[in-house]
Amino acid sequence: MKHSTKTIIFKGLSVLPSQLGYSLYHFLQNIGGNNKLEYKMESAKNTFKTVVGILDKNNIKLAHKNIAELGSGWVPIFPYQLITEGKVKKVDTYDVNEHFSQKEIEQLNAFYANQFDCVFEKKGKYNLLKGVSYFPKTTICEGEIQNIDLVLSRFVLEHVTPKDLVEIHRFLYSNLKSGRLVLHLISPSDHRAYSDSSLSLQDFLKYSEDEWNQIQTKFDYHNRLRLPQYIKILSECFEIIYFEHDKINRDSDSYKKFKKLKIHKDFAGFSDQELMAGSINILLKKK
Repeated sequence: MKHSTKTIIFKGLSVLPSQLGYSLYHFLQNIGGNNKLEYKMESAKNTFKTVVGILDKNNIKLAHKNIAELGSGWVPIFPYQLITEGKVKKVDTYDVNEHFSQKEIEQLNAFYANQFDCVFEKKGKYNLLKGVSYFPKTTICEGEIQNIDLVLSRFVLEHVTPKDLVEIHRFLYSNLKSGRLVLHLISPSDHRAYSDSSLSLQDFLKYSEDEWNQIQTKFDYHNRLRLPQYIKILSECFEIIYFEHDKINRDSDSYKKFKKLKIHKDFAGFSDQELMAGSINILLKKK
């Protein structure tokens, strides 16, 4: 679907009463090809490998840890992986929205029951794998995290306002014990380009803040923060012990599309590498 069509749809949904708007948003998301459970499971598998790889590079093991997930998404595949494959003790997953689908959770439970020796528990209105607790319509700043060993987020920070990012990490610093860890996987590119190949992955950098706010909605909010801005926010309280990101390939079509853009003056102080840095993974440690 072209980005202009999505914008029109999301703009229409945003003026509806909140409950109706989100109901229609969920319906549209669920009929999309990339939102089938099989696709989500494959994507989560790749993410799990990335997380384990980053931790291994830093001599950190998942096993026996208490995890807090920032942003639950649409179905708890990743918490299930952490329990069954990562052998963690528990996963508390927080989300300011409530996107879980009873139907998809039933499908997910059936898959895991067939693959693993699983126990499921009814928690609220959802039957979830033992060890997984879901906190919808709840920010992590409302959570009990004093005994959490590792906070994880997957492609969530780009959808959080800069003000809230600062607030979240100050809360984490105040409540986590010394030496505890925070790992963020961040997708800082223009997400519209994933479904519209005519766009550069940095297309949204051509707009002023006011112009961009006229385009985006609460359903597709993106803060547009660049690598140095993430580093500045995250290092205010925490020590960055590891980070990685995609590097520029000047022979790529992606770079050629980027160079055709007229970058807005708001981003004039950044280098090409800082503007284009993608797939940012940052591991933090409480100082």
